[in-house]
Amino acid sequence: MSSKILRSSMVLSLLVCVLYVSTVLIGCACHPSSEQLNQLEMTKAAALSAEEEVQAKTQERKNWENKLRKEQQELKKAEDDLKAVQEALAQEGE
Repeated sequence: MSSKILRSSMVLSLLVCVLYVSTVLIGCACHPSSEQLNQLEMTKAAALSAEEEVQAKTQERKNWENKLRKEQQELKKAEDDLKAVQEALAQEGE
């Protein structure tokens, strides 16, 4: 029976220690300084600016890709027209 009491008191002591340590850790939480808050705000602003720039560059890239696709289509049409004219001239020459 004394070992049961000893074990119970050890468990109770351990539980009290854990609760005490957790209370101390939670109670001693560090709060950011105004300098750290300013730095956080500047970092947020920089991140937002970078995201906006990425969106702008992505749109610019899409525009250039569309322009390239259009130019390639025009080139293909011009090459097809040239080939048709060359074939017509070759048949005329025969």
